[in-house]
Amino acid sequence: MSPPDTAQTLSFARVRQLALIGAGCTIILLGLLIAPLPGPGGLPVMLLGGVLVLRNSADARRLFVRGKRRYPRIFSPVERIRLKLRNRRLRKIYGE
Repeated sequence: MSPPDTAQTLSFARVRQLALIGAGCTIILLGLLIAPLPGPGGLPVMLLGGVLVLRNSADARRLFVRGKRRYPRIFSPVERIRLKLRNRRLRKIYGE
């Protein structure tokens, strides 16, 4: 019996990545269901799901960057928050 081809086997890291992408998509759908309710509950939930998907999917990151370049005014609030969090993280790392 020959060993299985590496392309056919799933490593633990790949299974974890796929599970996180699935969880992110599920959270986005949950946010869409919550959105019609009163209050801002749907948007933060959808953003959390989007973060999970963007961190674990190269295709989603590529689409996000393409959308950011094509529609900068739509994505400017997201970019502002992202840069603020990045700067805060870097200040914490370098102790400024």
